[in-house]
Amino acid sequence: MPISRHHRTPLALSLIAAATLAACGGSGKDTPPPPAATLLQGTAAIGAPMAGASITVVDSDPATADPAAVTADADGRFSIDVSGLVAPLLLRASGTVDGEPVQHSAVVPSVTANQTGTANVTPLTTAIAALAAPGADPAALADPATLAGAAEAATAATTMLLATLATDSGTAALLPAGFDPLSTAFAADGTGADALLHRIAVAVGDGGVTLRNLAAAAGDGGAAPPVVLTADTTEAPTLPASVPADNLPSAADLATLGARWETCLALPVAERVTLDAEGQVTAVAETCRITVADWRSQGRSYAADVGQNVLAEGLLTGARVGAGSVVLALPPLAITDPKVFKHPYCNDSPCVIARWPMVTASGQPTSSEWVLGKVDGQWAFVGNQRPYNAYVQTRLKRKLNVNRAGAEAPDASYFLQDRYETVLRLIFDLSTGDTSDVRAVRWTGPGLPAAGVTMFRSQRCGTDDRMAMGYQNGSTRVIGGPDDGLRQWWTTGSASEFVLGAARLDGTALALPVPQADATAVRNQDFSPTAFGDLTTTVPDWAQYQLEIFRYSSASDEPDEVLLLRTGPGAENPSAGVQAVWPDLDPTIAEAMLKPGAPEVMDTDSVLRWTIPAGHYVSSGYLFGQDFATLSNGQDAAASYSLRGRVDYEPAAYGDTSAPAWRLASPVAGTALSPNTENSGSNPNPRCDVAKVPALTERTSDYREIGLMVRAGDRKVRQGVWFWDN
Repeated sequence: MPISRHHRTPLALSLIAAATLAACGGSGKDTPPPPAATLLQGTAAIGAPMAGASITVVDSDPATADPAAVTADADGRFSIDVSGLVAPLLLRASGTVDGEPVQHSAVVPSVTANQTGTANVTPLTTAIAALAAPGADPAALADPATLAGAAEAATAATTMLLATLATDSGTAALLPAGFDPLSTAFAADGTGADALLHRIAVAVGDGGVTLRNLAAAAGDGGAAPPVVLTADTTEAPTLPASVPADNLPSAADLATLGARWETCLALPVAERVTLDAEGQVTAVAETCRITVADWRSQGRSYAADVGQNVLAEGLLTGARVGAGSVVLALPPLAITDPKVFKHPYCNDSPCVIARWPMVTASGQPTSSEWVLGKVDGQWAFVGNQRPYNAYVQTRLKRKLNVNRAGAEAPDASYFLQDRYETVLRLIFDLSTGDTSDVRAVRWTGPGLPAAGVTMFRSQRCGTDDRMAMGYQNGSTRVIGGPDDGLRQWWTTGSASEFVLGAARLDGTALALPVPQADATAVRNQDFSPTAFGDLTTTVPDWAQYQLEIFRYSSASDEPDEVLLLRTGPGAENPSAGVQAVWPDLDPTIAEAMLKPGAPEVMDTDSVLRWTIPAGHYVSSGYLFGQDFATLSNGQDAAASYSLRGRVDYEPAAYGDTSAPAWRLASPVAGTALSPNTENSGSNPNPRCDVAKVPALTERTSDYREIGLMVRAGDRKVRQGVWFWDN
């Protein structure tokens, strides 16, 4: 029977009384609430939030149990319970941002028990942790005994870091009053303190911390120089000054441009471009026309450059575009010399080079870089606007000789040895722009001989219509022989890569061939005569080079045109190849393609295969071959002619471990493409009529190589090469 609320039974009354006593503590005394947890809340970010990062903490007492990891949310925010832990603490955030593995640390010198404190994990807190750690290695602080003594050093490092940031007014303007990288709460939204993470690049290593102000103006030598902090630094070094705020796009500007690029890449190839029967892009869809109307780059229109080389390919279809950032600030060039090329947007106004990280549909990281200029007050993609396809690029190569008898011979020449090489790739492409009247070009800049490296049209059958090195003394005239002193029209050479340094596979230095250029011999002009101590400082990031162009029509020893160009990433020392990650070519491929008896190749039926450690991938490959023969041309002039052929390979998706051939490069002879040389001397080369990779025989002139281009997280260009040289 239910109990009436007006007629409770004695049992019901007794139950109510018992409950009342229990609520009062029974004895009449109040029970204190449990103590509040000690929490650390913060943001893990690198200029973009470390969404989904694993947050762990280590304390200074080996006897305490460290808490379980927590996961940062989509904005990089996290909260972790550190109750009962003994400070100082080491916070670590590990995760993936835009496909790249990322780990950062923070030293928390003290915590207030039973309260919630702020502790961020960013590249700036990693810098502080490094300066507080033995050997500038934040990982060393994971040892409780080492961590226990780090509080004072972390506090001093914070003071030094903030003092350094304050030396540049543009950087200081981003920081809120009383800013502390560890304890000042912020949102990873590209504004305020978060904007600083876009602008200050932090690198830890070699016993210190390197800070680079990406908002500082680029100079003739390259990007503004970094500053270095060590545990022994007593006076804050001065950061290079930032350009005015109006000279830089905001995070919102970059987000808008990046979103337009991602929208284009979301479309299938057929909806991005229109192709003719030969596979050439004839039009780009309006959704993908994200640039100024007069956009031009490397002497090509938007359709011929981005349309043909990116939008017509499926590798980036569906790629996700991350938060963009400025990687080089370009103040107005203010060039007045009539011979020097003037960028229509960047000569009188500021420009920048911006980079957007991307993750492909196959889950692999890559990036996209664009020149941005201001158009009607708005930042826009403007291209480099140059009239020619010309560029300088640094590369680190690993070259393995499949012919082991030659590689391991006691008297093996430099050219037969396994080695690492650091090269400057100097390209002036004669197939693009108004080049039929170009006789020679001369390069000067970091790592090159002071007089300059001169290139002429190559007499060889090449697979690209490039120019090849003739001299490294700057001369455009013939050296030696009966024509000594006359203007030079072409060369029988083929090299377009200037070798800066080499090392054996164990990292020890390997002497380069000695350049010679006199009345009796002209050889090895593509090798540096100088042994550099550190190529990373010799050829820094964004180093600037001068390209002088000489024409037949003027027949002058003074250049007719001048271009200024920059590299991207700077050079690596050859010894860095020991630590670099390289692919392994499928040995059956080497057996079939890189030994005498390998037949000529005149089609695109082959496939390259390889293995490579996780976190790296091959972006493209090639098969190259060369031989020589003495022939007579239509003018009955006998000459030793080279035939060079190449097949290009491309994976269906980044991350694949095989790539089918897609193109047999058409052979061209640079001298034959100019009306000034097509009937001169022994030209045109009679071997340039058929596209093929020549068969590999045992003749000493025969050569073949397979190359795989490797993509690594540091954006350096690395090339694995397997070759056979008789």
